[in-house]
Amino acid sequence: MDINLDDEQLELAKMARAFFEARFPISRIRELEDTGEGFPRAVWQEMAQLDWLSLGYPAEAGGAGGSLLDLTVLYQEMGRALAPVPHLESSVIAGGALQAAGTPEALELLRQVWSGDALITPALAEADGDFGDEAVTLPAVASTLSDGTGGFTLTGQKIMVAYAGSASQLLVAARTSPAEPEAGVSGVTLMLVAPDADGVTLASLPNVASVPLYAVAFDQVTVPAAAVVGPVGGGWELLAPAIERATVLRAAQIQGAAERLLEYAVDYSTQRVQFGKPIGQYQAVQYLCSDIAINSHLTALYTRYAAGLIDAGQPAGRAVSQAKAQANVTARLAPARAHEVHAGLAFMVDFDVQLFTRRCRHWELDLGDDRYHRERIAAELAVAVP
Repeated sequence: MDINLDDEQLELAKMARAFFEARFPISRIRELEDTGEGFPRAVWQEMAQLDWLSLGYPAEAGGAGGSLLDLTVLYQEMGRALAPVPHLESSVIAGGALQAAGTPEALELLRQVWSGDALITPALAEADGDFGDEAVTLPAVASTLSDGTGGFTLTGQKIMVAYAGSASQLLVAARTSPAEPEAGVSGVTLMLVAPDADGVTLASLPNVASVPLYAVAFDQVTVPAAAVVGPVGGGWELLAPAIERATVLRAAQIQGAAERLLEYAVDYSTQRVQFGKPIGQYQAVQYLCSDIAINSHLTALYTRYAAGLIDAGQPAGRAVSQAKAQANVTARLAPARAHEVHAGLAFMVDFDVQLFTRRCRHWELDLGDDRYHRERIAAELAVAVP
């Protein structure tokens, strides 16, 4: 499989780098960390006008066309700039589930996502912090609503819901029936719930990355049948392909951040003089920089390979987990090595390296930590061995 970028993808990378560097200088990133919304609406609309919110969706369905590999190029540049936008949540995960549902209502909402008029964020994680369909326990009880129609009632909590305070809808994963692994049925149902609906309470969650994360509590929240996305009990099946794509893109984002950290480390090692010469001339410092370079390159290779398999319609579960497992290593190693090059200086709040350190920590744990993805890899390998 050829995972080299073609001329159009290289041009996209050049354009995206110029765009994100202009909209998100480090000073702007610092400002946005102190705002409740966490991202600029004007930039979001610019991205919609560039068709970046619909990139990766078929042109015949109204999207911008393009592949997942194209999106990895965009995400690498977003990682370099620490671009705080809800693209992964709204355009990739929620949008992918809406496309998979395929109903007229879902597709109309998807078009609003592409235009930037609707921002939908997934509410998946729960208090135990596990990831996957088996971790969804929020009960959705079938009930008769006040108008006599059927629907569901939600009572419980979701955590780590990104951009919930800015979203027009939450895409809530709730359990409507027990899972049936043998039959391939998750028992999870996807539902659209307005953040300001009766019984919904949002609480901001302080976090090391300064990402706008929320705990969302549901107290006897009624959900009409029309707000159910896809089949009852088959919601995770709609969500899973979108999560696979999002996992690859998160890996690309980490790789972009690592690339930027390498530049910081190399630049500093050529300027900082110790014992009469730049510290970059010492092998110990060179090893630190080469560690970042090697792991950044490995992450790029794994990420492009996984994206290529998905684009080709081939089984990609193991490759996706390999990409994210390697990216998780890079998310830890690249900031650590950059801090070692800079010594204590990089820990200062006024220094830029710590911004990348904090964001990488969040990305490392998002969409599956090391254990989750290495267990997926091991399970696939066990099946493959006769």
